[in-house]
Amino acid sequence: MVKKLISLLMVLLLVCAALGTASMALAEDAAPDAADPNDTTTIGAMDEPAQAEDVSETAEEEPHIEFVLFEKLRKVDTKGWIMFAAALVLTVSLIVFLATRKKDKDLAQNTAKVSTTLILCQGALCVAMSFALSYIKLFSMPAGGSVTLASMLPLMVFANRHGVKWGLFAGLVYGLLQFIQKPEIYHWIDVILEYPVAFALIGLGGLTKGVRNLPFSVLIGGTARFLAHFVAGVVFFGEYVMIGQDAASGVSFGQMIWPNVVASFLYNAPYMFADIAICFLIALLPPFRNAIKKALKY
Repeated sequence: MVKKLISLLMVLLLVCAALGTASMALAEDAAPDAADPNDTTTIGAMDEPAQAEDVSETAEEEPHIEFVLFEKLRKVDTKGWIMFAAALVLTVSLIVFLATRKKDKDLAQNTAKVSTTLILCQGALCVAMSFALSYIKLFSMPAGGSVTLASMLPLMVFANRHGVKWGLFAGLVYGLLQFIQKPEIYHWIDVILEYPVAFALIGLGGLTKGVRNLPFSVLIGGTARFLAHFVAGVVFFGEYVMIGQDAASGVSFGQMIWPNVVASFLYNAPYMFADIAICFLIALLPPFRNAIKKALKY
């Protein structure tokens, strides 16, 4: 059964890759040919004043919060579609595997091996579900960060079920996937803080275990992730940049720290606390708690 599921998964992934390659080829074929520099009619037809007005209007636009339901799905590129499809295929395959998995008669002899395999399968399932849910954004912030449809919750459930060690590992994998999906590089320290560290800290929700304590796992894991983004904001995106080639000069640490703390909190708190609130409310629902209790065998 497992071999069949793995084979099916590989076939579906190859189909996704083929579709992505075909779509890129069609896009290149459909793209208009570049304008001939010797074609004076094309150059003469350009409306330079209108272009100048458009540029000035664009330059005057200020950053703003975008309320964009399913914005990622509308603007996703070919690589994103392939990764999204792969996450969905992996999720479905692992659900089928866990649902149809038969109990081993020699379970007592292979308890450690079987439990580790099962934990890895459940971890892969939760990472894939979080990755798929991350494509559903309720609104996004102008310089990164968004409120999603409870994309952190599967990781929090996994940490609550299997503890801090496995929770940190699953969060680390998810953070690396987020970086591959849409990397935003300002400084190597910022990359470490905002991707592997921030998402791995969700695993601290495993400090409290048991389905009844799931809301506390949500609060702990979500707050830990917020603190990572908050520190990164203080150092790199406040009123004064502290590290890097754009670091402020001639300003003392005491003068920089308070404005940066305020700016980072005002930017990161709204979207992070909103995301945590969504996960917290879902974690309180009895039907949801009963479902994960049966699925993960609490």
